[in-house]
Amino acid sequence: MFRTALISLFLTSTALATTRTVDDVNQDCFQAQPVTTKLTGTLLLNAVNNDQIITGMLDGSSNQMIVWANEEIATRVTQFNESYGVLINNNGVAAGLGSNGISQDDRLIIANAFDEISTIATITGSAGWSSLTSMNEQGSVVGNYSAGSGSSNWQAFLWTENSGIQFIEPTAETTYVYDIDEQNQVAGQILIDGSYHAMLWDNGLLTDLATLLNLEGHSTARYFNAQGQVLISEFANGVATYLWYDPATSSIVEIYEFPVGSYTLRAIASEDGRVAFSWSSATLGPQLARWSKEDGFEQATLPKNILVISAIAISLDGTVACSALTLPVYDSIAMLWSEGTSPDSLHGQIPDSPITSGVVAMNENKELLIKGDAKHWILTEACIADLDNNGVRDVADILILLGVWGQTDQDSCGTDIDGNAIINVQDLLILIDAWGACP
Repeated sequence: MFRTALISLFLTSTALATTRTVDDVNQDCFQAQPVTTKLTGTLLLNAVNNDQIITGMLDGSSNQMIVWANEEIATRVTQFNESYGVLINNNGVAAGLGSNGISQDDRLIIANAFDEISTIATITGSAGWSSLTSMNEQGSVVGNYSAGSGSSNWQAFLWTENSGIQFIEPTAETTYVYDIDEQNQVAGQILIDGSYHAMLWDNGLLTDLATLLNLEGHSTARYFNAQGQVLISEFANGVATYLWYDPATSSIVEIYEFPVGSYTLRAIASEDGRVAFSWSSATLGPQLARWSKEDGFEQATLPKNILVISAIAISLDGTVACSALTLPVYDSIAMLWSEGTSPDSLHGQIPDSPITSGVVAMNENKELLIKGDAKHWILTEACIADLDNNGVRDVADILILLGVWGQTDQDSCGTDIDGNAIINVQDLLILIDAWGACP
């Protein structure tokens, strides 16, 4: 009987409506999963991997590094007066720092979601001024420590399982590292004769990229991609230039030259070589752009109420996660730039109607770790027309749709599938077109 009614409704729908398909739906909808704990304290989170395992800190009576998985804190570091998680790889290994007091050397901590914790090194000379910048899938970690508050003197370090802690060019005035590849080669900068030179460092061998490539002014090696190319920035005569350099072939791909007057420039790269940029212009205000080999340099059109925007991550398909400061009350909002020419606000996708929101991180599955006021959420892109969120578009979804037929107050990320503010045959046709398992 239901089958007969469904066929009748479908025939009536197709007679009354222009054919609609799932491809006609142009909206980003997300499911929100809370990141919470039963323990006393506030979560301050920093990174998420492809399995939604998170690291950061529980701010309570003392600050403790944590690894969060499967809806609760799985591992908590209690051996130090203060500790916090910074990085996590896709093997579920998190890296963080611990300290037992002011001016004490930092300890490098490794932990996972199975309550396994190791203090793997003392960062000698750090005196509490360490930071971690990158981690590879082997679990090798790079970072830097400064000479103190406000100091521009840095010492880069690398930790590997085989060699332990290594200080990179310790006799140099300053070294700073940004990234590490799967072969434990590191990218960063070294101060030579008053100028920062982009460098690679591999098992004790330093490559001065600035000299090798005839770069001018200050330069930095910032990221590796999966093909072994290195993202390099060069700043000379007020102009910032970004390029990909391939050490294997000595080839260079120039990305973009930012004109004089560009400041607070930020670049984020993906494993496949895409790059997201955010900056401010003395004449044009806040700017957002992305680059890929296929599409070149694309600049976003930003709403006029944005004062500042910061790129946080870029996915393998070019989706850019960012946070913006907006008028009139200087609130922060989380945003996502996927298709089109402008980023979309994620603020309305976050439960509990927060006053402010921001993107903390995005993994390679485009799952977003979001902070809304004091709460954290994982936003996962919703499957269009899967109204009961069971992973399949089926009869149960049609029954949900029929239950609100004709209503005009339904969610555009729910039963109002086409977003036209009424539940009608258009929504039904899209559901039928999307029939079956979610992609």
